[in-house]
Amino acid sequence: MNPINDERAVRISRVEEWRKIGVNPYPSLSKRSYKNSEALAQFEALFASGEKLSLVGRIRLARPHGGSTFMHIEDETSSIQVYFKKDTVGEESYGRLKLLDVGDFINVTGTLLKTHKGEITLNVESWDLLSKSLRPLPDKWHGLKDEEERYRRRYVDLIMNKEVRDLFRKQSEFIRAFREFYWSRGFMEVKTPVLENIPGGAEANPFITHHDTLDIDLYLRISLELHLKRLTVGGFEKIFEIGPVFRNEGMSTQHLQEFTMLESYEAYRDYNYLINFVEELYYTSIVRIFGTDQIKYKDTVLDFKNPWPKVDYYQVVLDHSGIDLSKHLDVDSLKAAIIEKKVPIKLEKHAGLGRVIDQLYKKTVRPHLLQPCMLVNHPLAISPLAKNHEKMPFKVERMQVLIAGAEVGNGFSELNDPIDQRNRFLEQSGLREAGDAEAQMMDEDFVEALEYGMPPTAGFGVGIERLYMICSNSESIRDTVFFPTMKPLV
Repeated sequence: MNPINDERAVRISRVEEWRKIGVNPYPSLSKRSYKNSEALAQFEALFASGEKLSLVGRIRLARPHGGSTFMHIEDETSSIQVYFKKDTVGEESYGRLKLLDVGDFINVTGTLLKTHKGEITLNVESWDLLSKSLRPLPDKWHGLKDEEERYRRRYVDLIMNKEVRDLFRKQSEFIRAFREFYWSRGFMEVKTPVLENIPGGAEANPFITHHDTLDIDLYLRISLELHLKRLTVGGFEKIFEIGPVFRNEGMSTQHLQEFTMLESYEAYRDYNYLINFVEELYYTSIVRIFGTDQIKYKDTVLDFKNPWPKVDYYQVVLDHSGIDLSKHLDVDSLKAAIIEKKVPIKLEKHAGLGRVIDQLYKKTVRPHLLQPCMLVNHPLAISPLAKNHEKMPFKVERMQVLIAGAEVGNGFSELNDPIDQRNRFLEQSGLREAGDAEAQMMDEDFVEALEYGMPPTAGFGVGIERLYMICSNSESIRDTVFFPTMKPLV
């Protein structure tokens, strides 16, 4: 028999013993007068007053010594030692300690003292069982070492690893810092649909679902963009949303199928304004949460002090690949140049100009952009939702945040010309029909919205988990998600 199943059977038998003596092993009520961290911090005052306090927590360690037992119980804030003495709690109550296991939750009441070793301890006068655990925790020293197991049983990973709990607490604070930055600048937070008739706002393969009552297929959104722009058309000038998006694409240490996107739109602004806004957004939030503007990620120390370098897309591609994009304005010409320069990328048969440019950039340029920088003035072919640059043909008014060779932020002077937008959608639809599954679909309703008029607008978006992965020096983006998508074992 599996050792875990053996242990589980023993614990189930103890559940029945609790019931036989008239104790519900899963009661609804508990009493708590202090968090464990508060009891530790206020020890001197609580000890001097002799106040009785009630604490709760999961048993993490138990050491019986005849007529006395020491335990460590842990709540969300801290672990604290508790001391049971038969003469204090009574023989019957003390005898019931044998029905407890590491992992159980208990409620203890008593007064604080310090042991001869100087450890703050609760001298227990009474106690109650709050929840009986049926499965043993992993060995303290080995725990969950297999990465896949940690992701599959994240709840156990969280129990065993304080640093993992701290990582997620800090991530929550990180998101809060972004949210409060926007609030402080007069933005309104909004919520837009997750289910869409037509997915748009990014080049990605969507997930499909079905609405039974309406008998229609719907898509899980791949971006927040097009509905937020509709709100800008409707008259909201400063809006943002933080919410999940879904992309049915490959898995890697930097990609998730479900992730948290922050997107914002501000009317009467352009991409040049965004550059300064985003630098301040990142700098303020990172320093607030991490206490420094120097962040170590793998072997690189990233410097977030403003201003960041501005890198021209065309120039940096030329520098790293030897290819001048301004001289290759159709896909066949660019493919020929890539073959001539022997750039090792797979040229897909149905890929359009934008897709090939993007492949070239990701292969030759992106890995070299380690320090925080702003990539600007992208080709029109890879930016179907951005406004044309007024002074530079074939370019758009776009900025992109690059950190540690990863894209962690993207912004435009938003395209608000409905005729131009329709033509770009038609071009994307043609690419999709030719076999490009990530090309955007025609969205007639969005074009119609633009026809009512949208003011000049600056829009920005960032995937929170990827940015936090870098700032927290995590190995994988899946480390920043409580429950990453996994293939079932059965």
